[in-house]
Amino acid sequence: MGLYRSLARPLFFALPSEAAHELALRLLGWPLPWERIGGAVRDPVLRTSVAGLELENPIGLAAGFDKTGRRLDALGRLGFGYVVGGTFTLRARVGHPKPRIVRRRPGALVNAMGLPNPGAAAVAGILRRTGRSAPRLASLADEEPEDVLAMLDLLEPLVDGFELNASSPNATWEHDAGRVGEILDGLRGRTRKPVFVKVPPFGTPEERAGVLAMARVAVEHGASGLTCSNARPVVEPRLARGRGGLSGLPLSGRTPAIVREVRAETGGELPINASGGIATVADALACLDAGAATVQLYTGLIYRGPRIVGELTRGLAAALHAGERARPRSPAP
Repeated sequence: MGLYRSLARPLFFALPSEAAHELALRLLGWPLPWERIGGAVRDPVLRTSVAGLELENPIGLAAGFDKTGRRLDALGRLGFGYVVGGTFTLRARVGHPKPRIVRRRPGALVNAMGLPNPGAAAVAGILRRTGRSAPRLASLADEEPEDVLAMLDLLEPLVDGFELNASSPNATWEHDAGRVGEILDGLRGRTRKPVFVKVPPFGTPEERAGVLAMARVAVEHGASGLTCSNARPVVEPRLARGRGGLSGLPLSGRTPAIVREVRAETGGELPINASGGIATVADALACLDAGAATVQLYTGLIYRGPRIVGELTRGLAAALHAGERARPRSPAP
């Protein structure tokens, strides 16, 4: 991480957040030895089976980093066990007005992107031309359940699974457990690939009740797993919209607790992907100890650079070999 912190990160952070991100995506299009740059270790102790997906390790790339699918192959070659592209919508979206993403210390981002993406048909064309170095999932969200089902039909042959983004404030069914159940019912017979439901974070008793109800609906309507959770709503005057979703370090202490509560509510029937503030081996271990099957990164990758994948895989492998942690198992199908 030394070279990234001392040289690359200061250059990236001299740019506005979105410009820096676009530059990083362009660099990922270069034919560089991304496996060596990521430095991930391949160790049998890290192999993970979750909802029928066979992963080299339990470290995933969260949705939001690659909103078009163009760089999923390069990102997979950094050493991620799986990558999530999107979030995608049926029709192209330009997203919210800029500025729509800013950095916040320490180690955080606040975004109000508005799901910019080229639309599912264009994404399908991109994925047909893109290598598959790691299992890839498509994150889906849209205004109506039928639009989500249409996206699934377009993308189903091109991905290894799906993540329904029920945590997005840009979908009319955010926090709506009934609509999530309707979508899951519509998926039956359309795909045999795993479908995860990404639930919102919670802080208040009312939010907690809503998220736990959504988790129960996911179990009852045949979801393959859950992702817990997403950015937390905050006020941010530097954004054009004045507020957005907080991600990164401030969430790290809360994520294991959310995982633990959701797992208890569902009786451990569904595997959980932990997402929110994970940037260190200790963060990852805390989530796995809480019952997560995998962990997902986004903001940690931006602040710590591509070598974060190597650091996490080495640290997790060392802990597992030392007998400090038992490898979490996905519930039996």
